[in-house]
Amino acid sequence: MSKKKTIFQKLMAIFFMPVAIYLVMLIVCTANNNSYNIFNPDTFAILLRKTSYMAIIALGIGFQLGYGRFDFSGGAITIIAAIVATKIHVATGIGVFPFMLICIVVAVIASLLNGLIYIKVRVPIAVISLGTTFLLESLSGLLVSDTINIQESSIAVLYKSALVIVPLILAIAICIVFQRFTVAGRQASLLAKNQSSAVNIGINEVKNTLICYAVSGVIFGLAASLYAVSNFINPITVPLSTAGTLFGNIIPSLFGLFLSRFIDGNFGTLIGALSIQLLYCGLDSNGISGGVKTICYAVFLAIFIFISGFWDQIVMYVKLWLKKIFRKKQKEDMGGLTS
Repeated sequence: MSKKKTIFQKLMAIFFMPVAIYLVMLIVCTANNNSYNIFNPDTFAILLRKTSYMAIIALGIGFQLGYGRFDFSGGAITIIAAIVATKIHVATGIGVFPFMLICIVVAVIASLLNGLIYIKVRVPIAVISLGTTFLLESLSGLLVSDTINIQESSIAVLYKSALVIVPLILAIAICIVFQRFTVAGRQASLLAKNQSSAVNIGINEVKNTLICYAVSGVIFGLAASLYAVSNFINPITVPLSTAGTLFGNIIPSLFGLFLSRFIDGNFGTLIGALSIQLLYCGLDSNGISGGVKTICYAVFLAIFIFISGFWDQIVMYVKLWLKKIFRKKQKEDMGGLTS
C-alpha cells in the first residue's frame, strides 16, 4: 500500500465517525428547530467532561482487553476507589491532587487483588472478575450507608474546570509509555500473542500479569477521581450494578481496537468516546432520553460493527466517488476554457 493510500485511510478512520455523527445530529436538530452548537462554551465544557471520563474508563477496559483479558471488575474498582477517597475527603478536607492519589492507590490495591486471585485460582478471568466485582460491591455497603455528594465541594474543580483533562492526559500517557517503551509492555504483548512461546523464552507470566493489573488500576483510579466529583456516592445494593459502568463505556475500547490498524489505539479510544458523546449531546438537544436513547445507542453500535466489518470496501467506494467528482470538475473546467 502506498504512503498516499495509507494517509487517506488514516484520515478516513480518524474523522469518519465523529464527523458523520456530528452532521447527522446537526441535521436532526435543525429539522426539529433545536440547537446543536457544540462550540458553545457551556456545551463544549460538558462534552469535554463526559468525553474525558468515558475515555479513561474505556482505556482501562481496553488495556486489559488488548492483552486478551476480558475483565468485568473495572466498574467496581472505579466506584470502590471513589467511595474510599470521598470518605477521606469528607473527613479530612484533602485537596484535588491528594484526592486523585488516594483514588489511584485504592484502585491499584483492588486491581492487584483481582490479579492475585486470577493467578492463584487459574480460572478464566471473566469468572474471577465477577467474583471480585461481588466482593468489592459488598464492601461498598460497609463503607457508606447513605448518599454522599461532593459535587459542590472544593475538589469539584477537578471536574468543572480545565483540570478535567489532566486525568485523561495522564491515562493516555501511561498507556502509551507502558505499551511502547517498557519491557513489561512488550512482554505482555508477547504473552497475549503466544503464551507458551513467551514463557519458554523466559518471560515471567505471573510478574507481568501483576504489573498489568497495577497499571490498569492506576487508570481506573484516574477515572474514579472524576466519578466521585460528578456523581452521587451511594452504597451498592444491586449485585453487578457496577457492570453498567463497565458496559456503558466499553464501545470506545472497541473503537480503539479497530482504529489501532491506522493510529495508536489509545487515541482511537479517545475518538470513540468523543463520537459517542457527540451522539448523546445531539440526543439530549432533541429531548431524547430513557429507552429511546438506549435504542439509539444500540443502533450506533450496530452501525459501528457494520462499518468496521466492511471498512476496506467503504474506503474504496469513497475514493471512487471522490475521483468521479474530481474528474467531473476537471471536465467542467476544461469545457469552460475551450468555450
